[in-house]
Amino acid sequence: MLCDIMFIQDIGVGDTMDCKEFQRMIPGFLADELDNYSLESFLNHMESCRSCKEELTIQFLIETGIQRLEDGSTFNLTKELKSTTNDAWVRLRMRKRLLKTAYFLQIMVVAEIIAAIALSIALR
Repeated sequence: MLCDIMFIQDIGVGDTMDCKEFQRMIPGFLADELDNYSLESFLNHMESCRSCKEELTIQFLIETGIQRLEDGSTFNLTKELKSTTNDAWVRLRMRKRLLKTAYFLQIMVVAEIIAAIALSIALR
């Protein structure tokens, strides 16, 4: 867990991803299976690359549209895709907060252990 936290903290906003990698990750994004690093890179690339955003839109329309047609429900796929990407940003921020909290708690536990050892040595 500590390695995951350190890995996430090293991510920069300017990280780049090529279009082929983006396209390979679309199914994982739609299934909400991307890890934090991949999700952030994916979302940043989507924001900056018009052709990849269009490819995501097409794949989303195909996958979600077919599901909606089978269900017989009405839908606004453009609105749903925007909602999906917004939700992904929210999840990413929440995951990062949780990882930072876990890192902080690990530090606190180590500090408590050190304090307990120091106290037990001092009381001898």
